[in-house]
Amino acid sequence: MVAPQKRLMEIWVPYGDVESLVTLMQENLGETIDPKPESHLDEMVVPLSEKMKGVGHVLICDTKPATLKTVKALLAKVPREGVKFVSSNPRKVEAAIPELKEVVERLRPPGEQAPGSEEKGGKVSQDIAGAGRKFAISTGEPDPLFGFVDAPIALALGCIAGARRLGYRKRDGDGARPLREDSPSYAAVRQEADAVQGVDYATIITRGGEPYSIVEGDSVKQARAHYLSAEIPQAKGLVVGAGGRGYDDTLSHAMRLSLGALNGVRKGGEVVLVAECRDGVGSEALQMYLTGRMTESFLRKGAYVEGLEEISYITELNERYSVTLLSSLPELYAGGKLRFRTARGSGEALGKVFSAAGRGAKLNVVTRACETVLP
Repeated sequence: MVAPQKRLMEIWVPYGDVESLVTLMQENLGETIDPKPESHLDEMVVPLSEKMKGVGHVLICDTKPATLKTVKALLAKVPREGVKFVSSNPRKVEAAIPELKEVVERLRPPGEQAPGSEEKGGKVSQDIAGAGRKFAISTGEPDPLFGFVDAPIALALGCIAGARRLGYRKRDGDGARPLREDSPSYAAVRQEADAVQGVDYATIITRGGEPYSIVEGDSVKQARAHYLSAEIPQAKGLVVGAGGRGYDDTLSHAMRLSLGALNGVRKGGEVVLVAECRDGVGSEALQMYLTGRMTESFLRKGAYVEGLEEISYITELNERYSVTLLSSLPELYAGGKLRFRTARGSGEALGKVFSAAGRGAKLNVVTRACETVLP
């Protein structure tokens, strides 16, 4: 009697600008959460173009693909004359939107003087402190500290001195709680953003990486409606992708996003984090941690550096799971202080998982943690 042929299942997980192919036997595949692309950009542009009328500054708060696609579409509807475009990363914006080549100005951080100005920089970046109407746009994402990062939070983190420190100090615990509705960190930083006058906000919700809708009103409630997944059975292993370009550019960003998917794996289970990390480690705190500069004496002083909350997330990851990182990071970083195993391809990563968990282990797969939080 001929044995039935085993079926291979193929899942594509975003990895930077490309995708990584994850191949599993059917009997090894648990649940797959893979949001399919669905764009409503044409409908979204209509109300957004109305918001942009009479605006003097357009503040592009991130370089995620959905944000840049939306800005590009708006340029076809709204006159650019007299409008100043500002971003913390002008090169990435101009590379994605040729119409803005050599037009986008660098966002001045708080405290930096404007060129030719005698006025000292203050707590708020001069790009948003002045008179006139502004339009701030970003793509929202779940976050373990703030619950959800929408356009007001993104603007505050980039333009208001001490906003991230404030969020950290207002937290009510060290655990990761993405999409929580009562985050004191979100409330405190949102209050800072609300103090800035003359800003209209647009927060994009994505589906499969594409612009899907615009937040109106309570952003966290709407984010939960789109990104909070149904509960799935926990498996021995989990493959999780941050979401590709704009989400996995650094390890710290990818890790923050992946935390929302960890309810898909049992305690003591195997986690494969798929994240290109083309821009390196990310936050200052994580860099200090990996290079041995995050000492006990430093922590006792109560000082804050960007991303300090991530140290507790890393600690919990290592205590609860065995992590394999599929990235472009050097072994020195990923496999050293982090205590993550490393892999250069999905086959190598899965081989390590099955070697540890057994050949019969089931793995759940979450392709876009930026759009998926498991309850």
